[in-house]
Amino acid sequence: MSNSILSRLSRVTPEKLKQRATRLLAEDPFARRAIFHGRRIYYCHVKRQLQSTSSEHAFEATVSHNFAGVAGAGDRMLRLIRPLSIIESLPRNARVLVIGPRNEYDLMLLLANGFEWSNIEGVDLISYSPKIKLADMHSMPYADDTWDAVLCGWTLSYSHNPKKAAEEIVRVTKKNGLIGIGVDYSTLTAEQSKALFGYSIEDRGLLAERINSVEQILSLFSPHVDQVFFQHDAPNKVSYTEAPGVASPTSFAAAIFSSKK
Repeated sequence: MSNSILSRLSRVTPEKLKQRATRLLAEDPFARRAIFHGRRIYYCHVKRQLQSTSSEHAFEATVSHNFAGVAGAGDRMLRLIRPLSIIESLPRNARVLVIGPRNEYDLMLLLANGFEWSNIEGVDLISYSPKIKLADMHSMPYADDTWDAVLCGWTLSYSHNPKKAAEEIVRVTKKNGLIGIGVDYSTLTAEQSKALFGYSIEDRGLLAERINSVEQILSLFSPHVDQVFFQHDAPNKVSYTEAPGVASPTSFAAAIFSSKK
């Protein structure tokens, strides 16, 4: 065996082997879901750690609406995670915060796409996991300039004060750090939502303008938008309708940009 191979092997520590094995498991969809559900059952039903808090800036139905998604293992956040993972200015050991993940699955998707589990964290009004802080995105328990990247996917729609949420996201993101925002496109009014679903997330009547486009995302974060690395506007402008059984009823808008301070 050559000296170069022996040298490389000598640098493979047990911790590195553990990290690599963990990532390999996360990369496999079946294993990832099995681990996700195992951890969820353990923390929710054995440890009984599922809890929630409130926010004066969130719509009234926010927590009750999202409790239904705690057991979900969807891949929607990949629409932000995949483009984030190929931005060369963001190292693999970057500290990444996910706002509003509801459960650990989005964090595991970050792991599967090359980020380090120890540097990934979530913050939400709902949590069972030691990886997700129970807190309000409008007032997060982090110092200024804490995170290399912050992802906020499909969460700003639950706020009647998205400007305050945006200011808080900028505060905890490092200068030149990356911010990724994703939103569903929808033209429904609160009244139409109630007619279609029986309730509306936006029950308080304190409606800010709904964010439906990249232009609106970037405007919300102005003047803190530096370089835009990724943008995607809902191409077909598909929205919920009153017709029953609508297939794929929403599209999305998303942007990833560096933070200017």
